[in-house]
Amino acid sequence: MSNIIDAVYLTALVCGSPYFISKFLVNKRYRAGLKQRLGWVDIKKVKKKRIWIHCASVGEILTVKEFIKCLENEFNELDVVISANTSTGLSVAQKNFKDKDIFYFPLDLSWVVNRVLNIIQPDFIFLVELEIWPNFIMSAVRKRIPIALINARISEKSLKWYNMLNRISNDFLESLTKKENVFCARTKTDANRLIKLGIPETQIFTTGNMKFDNIVTGVPEYTMKQLQSLLEISDEDKILVCGSTHEGEEVILLRIYSQLLTKFNRLRLVLVPRRIERIESIIKLIESQGFSCIRKTSLDNGNKVGNQKYKTVVLVDTMGELLNIYSIADCVFVGKSLVPYGGQNIMEPAGLARPIIVGPHTFNFAEEVQLLKEANAIRIVHDESSLLKEIVFLLEHTEEAKEMGERAQAVVLKQRGASIRNLEILKEFLFKERIV
Repeated sequence: MSNIIDAVYLTALVCGSPYFISKFLVNKRYRAGLKQRLGWVDIKKVKKKRIWIHCASVGEILTVKEFIKCLENEFNELDVVISANTSTGLSVAQKNFKDKDIFYFPLDLSWVVNRVLNIIQPDFIFLVELEIWPNFIMSAVRKRIPIALINARISEKSLKWYNMLNRISNDFLESLTKKENVFCARTKTDANRLIKLGIPETQIFTTGNMKFDNIVTGVPEYTMKQLQSLLEISDEDKILVCGSTHEGEEVILLRIYSQLLTKFNRLRLVLVPRRIERIESIIKLIESQGFSCIRKTSLDNGNKVGNQKYKTVVLVDTMGELLNIYSIADCVFVGKSLVPYGGQNIMEPAGLARPIIVGPHTFNFAEEVQLLKEANAIRIVHDESSLLKEIVFLLEHTEEAKEMGERAQAVVLKQRGASIRNLEILKEFLFKERIV
């Protein structure tokens, strides 16, 4: 089976070689960690039991923060190593887990994963969400390494792909369904799809979404005050924060801001684009709509917003500050949702009890949106006019906006505890006598 999968990978590589070569030459992101991806991983040897936790990227890295904390509180004689697929995931892991070995996940070629498994020699492997790599799974099982899929999710599309692999050969399914392996699913839907994949129900447990355990529910008052002072926000000002915006959305938001200023003459707009490499083009767009623009880095360097602050858009050109910026908002729009790209993280402002508006395209966060919808804690709009209408309503009805935000925060608090539930399952069904 490994030979077949290797052949599939290599065929895809050859067929897509012009694309991959161009990306490799032009974008250093594609060259990052190539040595590690090919199996040359340098990692310290320890006498402790070792757990290898693999996360796809930033979201999964942040998801396991509380879980790793719970794990190490329970078992202090463990060595945890972490891998990621992306350079951004790796950098976030290095920032959050400074005391751990962190490296790029190997290419899923049989000889590469065998080499890395021999170097790392993990006693357990935890794969986060949907990181089911066939050669990696089969190699680990051949080495008798128990595997847990935690915070497991599986889409219908992924289910079809894995079922296709099963039809090619039974080796992959036999490896995946070894009795030592455990599956902690986020939802009953995910659990049912795992059953359809052929995994015995006795190995599947529905434990909830660990992401909720890591959602911040409060920003220190002094942090908020410092930010308000930096942005020159007065007590009478209202703040509209548009976070993780995508190309095509800023122009809509600027037109809406222009109309909002006719009703709210002390309204401030803070734009936080998803990708800071778009900053220069967004500045030109802001100025073309008749507004001034000041960058967050300019304010950090001591510059001032100026006298026309209600005609000046604050453009955040830094990374990692969106959470604090959400904390000072009277109304939040979460981007990448007016355009058909699936939305961005709505639970950050929900955790901070902010009233949230999104567009119709939120398929990347369908579970979270549904939870907020059921609690009447989110407004979903379909176009520019309905977005304007909802923003006006929330800015005019401050008490209702506050209650809406509180309902959103209550959803977050209610969903917590998956990290502990996962650990309890692993202790009972995976660790057993293997950790002493």
